[in-house]
Order: sequence, then C-alpha cells, then structure tokens
Amino acid sequence: MDRFKSWIYRRKIQIIAIMCLIILIFSIIPILPQNLKISFLDVGQGDATLITTPMHKTILIDGGGSRDTEKYDVGKQVLIPYLLNHHIKKIDMMMISHFDADHIRTDC
Repeated sequence: MDRFKSWIYRRKIQIIAIMCLIILIFSIIPILPQNLKISFLDVGQGDATLITTPMHKTILIDGGGSRDTEKYDVGKQVLIPYLLNHHIKKIDMMMISHFDADHIRTDC
C-alpha cells in the first residue's frame, strides 16, 4: 500500500507542477511582443530559423545547406522563395551556431 500512496503523491505533485506551468505560460503570453514572428524553415538535414522582430528587423539563424549543392541548392530552392514570398528584402543579422555544412554553406 505504501507504493500506491507514493505513486498518488508523485502524481499529485506532477499535476500541480503542470497546472502552475500552464498558469505561468498564460500569464506571460500577454507580455510578449505580439508582432514577433519566428519561422522554422525545412532545409533538409540542417535547420534554418528566421526571426522577424516587432521593429521589422530580420534575423536568420543557420541558413542551412548541403555538401552536394549540384543536386539541391537550399538557398535557391527554400530560403530565397520564402523571403520573397514574405516580402523580406534584406536580412539584418545572421547568426551561425556552428560551421557544419548542414547549417551554413562554407563554399560561398
């Protein structure tokens, strides 16, 4: 019976923690900038994240890429069409997490 009581106690703690987290999230949401936009682009194996700030500044994190650019060019096939489709004419800041080919093309 002690194992059952212990299980019930752990379950209650988990439920209380989840409820607190939900309350915290819903209390923070109104504080966040409403015009902040974060887009995650599918660039194959790597990742690309585009952030558009409330001041209309654009930040690109890890543009993606591939070692075999003859078969598939992520810039031409994904990034440029996305930027043009969303009327983004310039990138204000680029950030690179590391220099693997799937995060940035190093032959540019």
